[in-house]
Amino acid sequence: MSERYKGKRIEKNKGGFWAEYGYLLVTVAVVFVLFRVIFQLAWVPSGSMETTIPTRSLLVSLRLPYLVGDPALERGDVVTFQSDELGKLLVKRVIGLPGEEISFEDGYVCVNGSRIAELYLATQGVTNSRGGESFRVPEGCYFMMGDNRTGSEDSRFWDEPYVSETDIRAKVMVIVSVHEDNSWRGVRPVSWQGGSKN
Repeated sequence: MSERYKGKRIEKNKGGFWAEYGYLLVTVAVVFVLFRVIFQLAWVPSGSMETTIPTRSLLVSLRLPYLVGDPALERGDVVTFQSDELGKLLVKRVIGLPGEEISFEDGYVCVNGSRIAELYLATQGVTNSRGGESFRVPEGCYFMMGDNRTGSEDSRFWDEPYVSETDIRAKVMVIVSVHEDNSWRGVRPVSWQGGSKN
């Protein structure tokens, strides 16, 4: 075999590797960007958001807007955020917006003295705070609660009840629930609950 022929074979093999495996490298890079920059995958081990988010569910959340800025949240949004107090990523629903007063009356949530409709709750009239206290949400912060109002440790009970907008990580878009013991199974967008955002 001549040296000239050997050189051609080597060159062909180099081109062949990229042709055969290049798509795999590109796919890995795209998946990395999608789920480290644009989207967030999170596992929910507890039932604090039942029945909206069943125990042992997977969340697909939109992360990009919270990496590049601080988009305004709306009441009813379900978001993930980093809790310094608990030292972990949590998922809760936005209940109180900056400047609002959150209080509780006969098991219902009131914002600035007016009761709000929470159609996403499986059970109505069971929401209370420790000692019946009310909360004034500071600017740049939010008041968060789980949908399982009798089984959620949230802003009502934390030493620091307010979540800074800088700690928000992503807005939940899709819930994947497959465990056979879950309250529901399947894939659902968060908007399916249709709660009031008064």
